[in-house]
Amino acid sequence: MELKSILRELCISAGVNGCTDASNVATTLLSQFTDNVHRDTLGNVIGFIPSANPDAKTLLLEAHIDEIGFVVRYIEDRGFLRLAPCGGVDNRALTASAVTVLAEPHINGVFCSVPPHVAKEDAKLAEVCDRGVDVGMTAEQAKELIQLGTPVMFAPHFEELLNDRVCSKALDNRAGVAAVLYALFLTKEMVLPFHIAVAFCVQEELGLRGSKTAAFDIKPDAALVVDVSFAHTPDAKKQDCGVLGKGVMLGISPILDKTMTDCLRRLSTTNEIPMQFEVMGGTTGTDADNITVSGTGVPTALLSIPLRYMHTPAEVVSLSDVEAVAQLIATFLKEGEVPHYA
Repeated sequence: MELKSILRELCISAGVNGCTDASNVATTLLSQFTDNVHRDTLGNVIGFIPSANPDAKTLLLEAHIDEIGFVVRYIEDRGFLRLAPCGGVDNRALTASAVTVLAEPHINGVFCSVPPHVAKEDAKLAEVCDRGVDVGMTAEQAKELIQLGTPVMFAPHFEELLNDRVCSKALDNRAGVAAVLYALFLTKEMVLPFHIAVAFCVQEELGLRGSKTAAFDIKPDAALVVDVSFAHTPDAKKQDCGVLGKGVMLGISPILDKTMTDCLRRLSTTNEIPMQFEVMGGTTGTDADNITVSGTGVPTALLSIPLRYMHTPAEVVSLSDVEAVAQLIATFLKEGEVPHYA
Protein backbone atom coordinates (compact mmCIF):
# COMPACT_ATOMS: atom_id res chain seq x y z
CA MET A 1 0.00 0.00 0.00
CA GLU A 2 1.58 3.29 -1.13
CA LEU A 3 0.51 6.30 0.93
CA LYS A 4 0.49 8.77 -1.96
CA SER A 5 -1.59 6.48 -4.16
CA ILE A 6 -4.33 5.94 -1.59
CA LEU A 7 -4.38 9.65 -0.79
CA ARG A 8 -4.80 10.50 -4.48
CA GLU A 9 -7.61 7.96 -4.88
CA LEU A 10 -9.42 9.36 -1.85
CA CYS A 11 -9.00 13.02 -2.78
CA ILE A 12 -10.25 12.90 -6.35
CA SER A 13 -13.45 11.11 -5.32
CA ALA A 14 -16.64 12.99 -4.45
CA GLY A 15 -17.56 13.32 -0.79
CA VAL A 16 -19.79 16.38 -0.61
CA ASN A 17 -22.56 15.35 1.75
CA GLY A 18 -24.98 13.09 -0.03
CA CYS A 19 -22.23 11.73 -2.33
CA THR A 20 -20.88 8.27 -1.59
CA ASP A 21 -17.93 7.98 -3.99
CA ALA A 22 -15.32 8.75 -1.30
CA SER A 23 -17.03 6.39 1.13
CA ASN A 24 -17.00 3.66 -1.53
CA VAL A 25 -13.25 4.13 -1.98
CA ALA A 26 -12.68 4.10 1.78
CA THR A 27 -14.81 0.95 2.15
CA THR A 28 -12.75 -0.87 -0.47
CA LEU A 29 -9.46 0.21 1.11
CA LEU A 30 -10.60 -0.69 4.64
CA SER A 31 -11.79 -4.11 3.45
CA GLN A 32 -8.13 -5.04 2.87
CA PHE A 33 -7.79 -5.32 6.66
CA THR A 34 -11.11 -6.81 7.75
CA ASP A 35 -14.21 -8.44 6.32
CA ASN A 36 -16.30 -6.69 8.96
CA VAL A 37 -17.04 -3.38 7.18
CA HIS A 38 -20.45 -1.77 6.82
CA ARG A 39 -22.26 1.56 6.44
CA ASP A 40 -24.51 2.75 9.22
CA THR A 41 -27.82 4.55 8.75
CA LEU A 42 -26.19 7.98 8.43
CA GLY A 43 -23.56 6.75 5.95
CA ASN A 44 -20.50 6.40 8.20
CA VAL A 45 -18.04 3.71 7.09
CA ILE A 46 -17.50 1.39 10.07
CA GLY A 47 -14.98 -1.44 10.36
CA PHE A 48 -13.99 -3.80 13.17
CA ILE A 49 -10.72 -5.71 13.61
CA PRO A 50 -10.94 -8.08 16.57
CA SER A 51 -8.10 -8.80 18.95
CA ALA A 52 -7.04 -12.35 19.75
CA ASN A 53 -8.08 -11.53 23.32
CA PRO A 54 -11.89 -11.47 23.50
CA ASP A 55 -11.70 -9.36 26.68
CA ALA A 56 -9.54 -6.67 25.08
CA LYS A 57 -10.54 -3.01 25.19
CA THR A 58 -11.94 -1.40 22.02
CA LEU A 59 -9.95 1.49 20.55
CA LEU A 60 -11.71 3.68 17.98
CA LEU A 61 -9.70 5.19 15.11
CA GLU A 62 -11.79 8.00 13.59
CA ALA A 63 -11.41 10.46 10.72
CA HIS A 64 -14.12 12.25 8.79
CA ILE A 65 -14.58 11.35 5.12
CA ASP A 66 -16.79 14.22 3.90
CA GLU A 67 -15.63 17.45 2.23
CA ILE A 68 -16.87 20.99 1.81
CA GLY A 69 -18.83 21.75 -1.34
CA PHE A 70 -22.09 23.12 -2.65
CA VAL A 71 -25.61 22.25 -3.71
CA VAL A 72 -27.57 23.63 -6.68
CA ARG A 73 -30.38 25.83 -5.37
CA TYR A 74 -31.53 27.70 -8.51
CA ILE A 75 -31.01 27.85 -12.29
CA GLU A 76 -31.24 31.31 -13.82
CA ASP A 77 -33.00 32.13 -17.06
CA ARG A 78 -29.56 32.72 -18.61
CA GLY A 79 -28.41 29.21 -17.67
CA PHE A 80 -26.15 30.17 -14.77
CA LEU A 81 -26.40 28.09 -11.60
CA ARG A 82 -26.84 29.52 -8.13
CA LEU A 83 -25.42 27.44 -5.30
CA ALA A 84 -25.65 27.14 -1.54
CA PRO A 85 -22.58 26.11 0.48
CA CYS A 86 -22.26 22.72 2.20
CA GLY A 87 -19.79 23.46 4.96
CA GLY A 88 -17.52 26.42 5.64
CA VAL A 89 -16.33 27.30 2.15
CA ASP A 90 -13.74 30.11 1.94
CA ASN A 91 -15.45 32.69 -0.28
CA ARG A 92 -12.12 34.36 -1.09
CA ALA A 93 -11.06 31.31 -3.11
CA LEU A 94 -14.15 31.01 -5.31
CA THR A 95 -13.60 33.57 -8.06
CA ALA A 96 -13.01 31.67 -11.33
CA SER A 97 -12.64 28.35 -9.45
CA ALA A 98 -13.48 25.24 -11.44
CA VAL A 99 -16.22 22.97 -10.12
CA THR A 100 -17.86 19.68 -11.03
CA VAL A 101 -21.65 19.38 -10.92
CA LEU A 102 -22.35 15.83 -9.75
CA ALA A 103 -25.19 15.16 -12.16
CA GLU A 104 -25.25 12.08 -14.41
CA PRO A 105 -23.06 12.52 -16.33
CA HIS A 106 -20.85 14.96 -14.41
CA ILE A 107 -20.81 18.53 -15.76
CA ASN A 108 -17.88 20.92 -15.56
CA GLY A 109 -18.42 24.51 -14.52
CA VAL A 110 -16.64 27.61 -13.25
CA PHE A 111 -17.57 30.32 -10.80
CA CYS A 112 -18.25 33.56 -12.65
CA SER A 113 -15.77 36.40 -12.35
CA VAL A 114 -16.07 40.11 -13.10
CA PRO A 115 -12.83 41.29 -14.81
CA PRO A 116 -10.91 43.79 -12.66
CA HIS A 117 -11.07 46.28 -15.55
CA VAL A 118 -14.80 46.73 -15.04
CA ALA A 119 -15.23 45.84 -11.38
CA LYS A 120 -16.03 48.59 -8.91
CA GLU A 121 -13.13 49.50 -6.69
CA ASP A 122 -15.25 49.18 -3.56
CA ALA A 123 -16.90 45.90 -4.60
CA LYS A 124 -17.46 43.61 -1.64
CA LEU A 125 -16.57 39.95 -1.56
CA ALA A 126 -19.62 38.09 -2.82
CA GLU A 127 -21.15 35.26 -0.83
CA VAL A 128 -21.63 31.84 -2.44
CA CYS A 129 -25.35 32.41 -3.00
CA ASP A 130 -24.61 35.66 -4.86
CA ARG A 131 -22.20 34.07 -7.34
CA GLY A 132 -23.11 32.44 -10.62
CA VAL A 133 -21.64 29.22 -11.97
CA ASP A 134 -21.19 28.99 -15.72
CA VAL A 135 -21.77 25.49 -17.13
CA GLY A 136 -21.89 26.64 -20.75
CA MET A 137 -25.59 25.86 -21.19
CA THR A 138 -28.85 27.58 -21.86
CA ALA A 139 -31.43 27.50 -19.07
CA GLU A 140 -33.38 24.83 -20.93
CA GLN A 141 -30.33 22.59 -21.28
CA ALA A 142 -29.29 23.09 -17.68
CA LYS A 143 -32.76 22.37 -16.29
CA GLU A 144 -32.98 19.19 -18.35
CA LEU A 145 -29.65 17.83 -17.07
CA ILE A 146 -29.32 19.29 -13.56
CA GLN A 147 -31.86 18.82 -10.79
CA LEU A 148 -32.15 21.30 -7.95
CA GLY A 149 -30.33 19.88 -4.95
CA THR A 150 -27.55 18.32 -7.04
CA PRO A 151 -24.23 18.35 -5.14
CA VAL A 152 -21.30 20.30 -6.55
CA MET A 153 -17.64 19.77 -5.64
CA PHE A 154 -14.44 21.60 -6.46
CA ALA A 155 -13.00 20.10 -9.66
CA PRO A 156 -10.88 17.06 -8.76
CA HIS A 157 -7.13 17.34 -9.11
CA PHE A 158 -4.03 16.02 -7.36
CA GLU A 159 -0.66 17.67 -7.98
CA GLU A 160 2.72 16.75 -6.58
CA LEU A 161 4.73 19.75 -5.39
CA LEU A 162 8.35 19.93 -4.34
CA ASN A 163 9.61 18.76 -0.94
CA ASP A 164 7.19 15.85 -0.51
CA ARG A 165 4.08 18.05 -0.71
CA VAL A 166 0.83 17.50 -2.55
CA CYS A 167 -2.02 19.84 -3.50
CA SER A 168 -5.66 18.82 -3.88
CA LYS A 169 -9.21 19.49 -2.89
CA ALA A 170 -10.51 17.54 0.13
CA LEU A 171 -7.18 16.93 1.86
CA ASP A 172 -9.37 17.99 4.78
CA ASN A 173 -9.80 15.24 5.78
CA ARG A 174 -8.84 12.55 3.27
CA ALA A 175 -5.31 12.99 4.63
CA GLY A 176 -6.62 11.81 8.00
CA VAL A 177 -8.41 8.85 6.42
CA ALA A 178 -5.21 7.93 4.56
CA ALA A 179 -3.20 8.11 7.81
CA VAL A 180 -5.57 5.68 9.55
CA LEU A 181 -5.48 3.25 6.61
CA TYR A 182 -1.69 3.42 6.43
CA ALA A 183 -1.43 2.75 10.18
CA LEU A 184 -3.52 -0.40 9.67
CA PHE A 185 -1.15 -1.40 6.86
CA LEU A 186 1.87 -0.91 9.12
CA THR A 187 0.35 -3.20 11.77
CA LYS A 188 -1.39 -5.68 9.48
CA GLU A 189 0.66 -8.74 10.48
CA MET A 190 0.86 -7.90 14.19
CA VAL A 191 -1.08 -9.26 17.13
CA LEU A 192 -2.54 -6.16 18.77
CA PRO A 193 -3.75 -5.73 22.36
CA PHE A 194 -6.95 -3.93 21.33
CA HIS A 195 -10.09 -4.56 19.38
CA ILE A 196 -9.81 -1.93 16.65
CA ALA A 197 -12.92 -0.06 15.53
CA VAL A 198 -12.53 2.25 12.53
CA ALA A 199 -15.00 5.00 11.67
CA PHE A 200 -14.76 7.22 8.60
CA CYS A 201 -17.54 9.63 9.45
CA VAL A 202 -19.81 11.80 7.32
CA GLN A 203 -21.27 15.25 7.97
CA GLU A 204 -18.36 16.60 10.00
CA GLU A 205 -18.40 19.75 7.87
CA LEU A 206 -22.11 20.17 8.66
CA GLY A 207 -21.73 20.18 12.43
CA LEU A 208 -19.80 17.09 13.55
CA ARG A 209 -22.89 14.94 13.02
CA GLY A 210 -21.64 11.55 11.84
CA SER A 211 -19.22 11.00 14.71
CA LYS A 212 -22.04 11.42 17.21
CA THR A 213 -23.99 8.42 15.90
CA ALA A 214 -20.87 6.33 15.17
CA ALA A 215 -19.43 6.66 18.66
CA PHE A 216 -22.83 5.97 20.23
CA ASP A 217 -23.10 2.75 18.21
CA ILE A 218 -19.50 1.52 18.68
CA LYS A 219 -19.21 2.36 22.40
CA PRO A 220 -15.39 2.39 22.38
CA ASP A 221 -13.25 2.34 25.50
CA ALA A 222 -10.99 5.03 24.01
CA ALA A 223 -10.50 6.91 20.73
CA LEU A 224 -7.81 8.40 18.54
CA VAL A 225 -9.27 11.10 16.28
CA VAL A 226 -7.33 12.23 13.20
CA ASP A 227 -8.01 15.53 11.41
CA VAL A 228 -6.11 18.41 9.84
CA SER A 229 -5.12 21.73 11.36
CA PHE A 230 -3.58 25.01 10.29
CA ALA A 231 -0.08 25.04 8.82
CA HIS A 232 1.82 28.32 8.87
CA THR A 233 1.94 30.59 5.83
CA PRO A 234 3.75 33.96 5.63
CA ASP A 235 0.52 35.90 6.23
CA ALA A 236 -0.50 33.97 9.38
CA LYS A 237 0.49 34.23 13.03
CA LYS A 238 2.99 31.58 14.07
CA GLN A 239 1.31 31.04 17.42
CA ASP A 240 -1.91 30.03 15.66
CA CYS A 241 -0.35 27.43 13.38
CA GLY A 242 1.75 24.31 13.09
CA VAL A 243 4.61 23.95 10.64
CA LEU A 244 4.35 21.98 7.42
CA GLY A 245 6.81 19.09 7.38
CA LYS A 246 7.45 19.09 11.13
CA GLY A 247 5.30 16.07 11.93
CA VAL A 248 2.24 15.24 14.00
CA MET A 249 0.29 18.05 15.68
CA LEU A 250 -0.65 16.55 19.06
CA GLY A 251 -3.78 18.16 20.45
CA ILE A 252 -3.69 19.48 24.01
CA SER A 253 -7.07 20.56 25.32
CA PRO A 254 -9.07 20.31 28.56
CA ILE A 255 -11.61 18.09 26.77
CA LEU A 256 -8.95 15.59 25.63
CA ASP A 257 -7.63 12.78 27.80
CA LYS A 258 -4.33 13.73 29.44
CA THR A 259 -3.23 10.13 30.02
CA MET A 260 -3.56 9.23 26.34
CA THR A 261 -2.00 12.51 25.23
CA ASP A 262 1.00 12.00 27.53
CA CYS A 263 1.37 8.43 26.26
CA LEU A 264 1.44 9.64 22.66
CA ARG A 265 4.00 12.27 23.57
CA ARG A 266 6.27 9.63 25.14
CA LEU A 267 5.87 7.24 22.21
CA SER A 268 6.76 9.95 19.70
CA THR A 269 9.94 10.77 21.64
CA THR A 270 11.00 7.17 22.18
CA ASN A 271 10.39 6.21 18.54
CA GLU A 272 11.73 9.48 17.08
CA ILE A 273 8.45 10.35 15.37
CA PRO A 274 8.42 14.10 14.64
CA MET A 275 5.84 15.96 16.71
CA GLN A 276 4.61 19.48 17.41
CA PHE A 277 1.80 20.69 19.63
CA GLU A 278 -1.59 22.29 19.12
CA VAL A 279 -2.86 23.87 22.33
CA MET A 280 -6.56 24.71 22.64
CA GLY A 281 -8.32 26.28 25.59
CA GLY A 282 -11.62 24.47 25.08
CA THR A 283 -13.24 22.41 22.36
CA THR A 284 -11.25 21.37 19.32
CA GLY A 285 -13.66 21.94 16.42
CA THR A 286 -13.19 18.30 15.40
CA ASP A 287 -15.12 15.06 15.80
CA ALA A 288 -13.26 14.59 19.10
CA ASP A 289 -15.70 17.06 20.66
CA ASN A 290 -18.62 14.65 20.20
CA ILE A 291 -16.73 11.43 20.82
CA THR A 292 -15.44 12.53 24.24
CA VAL A 293 -19.00 12.91 25.55
CA SER A 294 -20.55 9.89 23.84
CA GLY A 295 -22.30 7.47 26.19
CA THR A 296 -20.75 7.81 29.63
CA GLY A 297 -17.63 9.42 28.14
CA VAL A 298 -14.75 8.24 25.95
CA PRO A 299 -11.07 9.04 26.71
CA THR A 300 -9.94 10.65 23.46
CA ALA A 301 -6.72 11.98 21.94
CA LEU A 302 -6.40 14.14 18.82
CA LEU A 303 -3.72 13.87 16.14
CA SER A 304 -3.73 16.53 13.42
CA ILE A 305 -1.94 16.91 10.09
CA PRO A 306 -0.65 20.42 9.25
CA LEU A 307 -2.51 21.74 6.18
CA ARG A 308 -2.24 24.98 4.21
CA TYR A 309 -5.13 26.81 2.51
CA MET A 310 -7.89 25.01 4.42
CA HIS A 311 -11.40 24.93 2.88
CA THR A 312 -10.17 26.01 -0.55
CA PRO A 313 -9.82 24.07 -3.84
CA ALA A 314 -6.03 23.88 -3.37
CA GLU A 315 -5.20 22.50 0.07
CA VAL A 316 -1.58 21.44 0.68
CA VAL A 317 -0.04 18.83 3.00
CA SER A 318 3.34 17.17 3.36
CA LEU A 319 3.29 13.42 2.84
CA SER A 320 5.88 13.08 5.60
CA ASP A 321 3.39 14.56 8.09
CA VAL A 322 0.67 12.13 7.02
CA GLU A 323 3.14 9.26 7.39
CA ALA A 324 4.23 10.52 10.82
CA VAL A 325 0.62 10.43 12.02
CA ALA A 326 0.25 6.89 10.67
CA GLN A 327 3.47 5.82 12.40
CA LEU A 328 2.34 7.26 15.73
CA ILE A 329 -1.05 5.53 15.48
CA ALA A 330 0.69 2.25 14.63
CA THR A 331 3.06 2.69 17.58
CA PHE A 332 0.13 3.33 19.92
CA LEU A 333 -1.62 0.23 18.61
CA LYS A 334 1.47 -1.81 19.55
CA GLU A 335 2.59 -0.12 22.77
CA GLY A 336 -0.11 2.24 24.00
CA GLU A 337 -2.53 1.78 26.85
CA VAL A 338 -6.22 2.60 27.09
CA PRO A 339 -6.94 4.50 30.32
CA HIS A 340 -9.25 2.89 32.84
CA TYR A 341 -11.24 5.13 35.14
CA ALA A 342 -13.06 3.37 37.96
